[in-house]
Amino acid sequence: YNTCDNKYGWMSVFFMIAYLFSFGIGMGGLPWTINAEIYPLRFRSLAVSFSTGSNWITNLIVSSTFLTISSSAVLTIYGAFFLYGSIAFVGFVWLYWALPETKGKSLEEIEELFRKLNDDDDFSLAHPEQTKNLM
Repeated sequence: YNTCDNKYGWMSVFFMIAYLFSFGIGMGGLPWTINAEIYPLRFRSLAVSFSTGSNWITNLIVSSTFLTISSSAVLTIYGAFFLYGSIAFVGFVWLYWALPETKGKSLEEIEELFRKLNDDDDFSLAHPEQTKNLM
């Protein structure tokens, strides 16, 4: 407690906790909610597990590359935040145009939003006996 000479050092801890608290009760659960809605029921568990795995792999990549990228020999800390912020902005723009509104829709209606024109309703990975006819 008495080792920090900056009298405003406590503010960084306070605002970090405030950010984590507000993110947790607000936008933090949004990706998981959307993930549970957009996949067809027959593929939902597999698709959510792939999404969760890719989320954690991406977290690992960002965590393990940040110190190298933020070094003065590569991009500096400003360049690292600019790089990650640019990637997040491109992702936001893509999601804005690619993700339809699902508010007030049933899971069946949401499934129809994501169905392609030539999707075959009879094929399902949940029923392996149907795949025998394909071989």
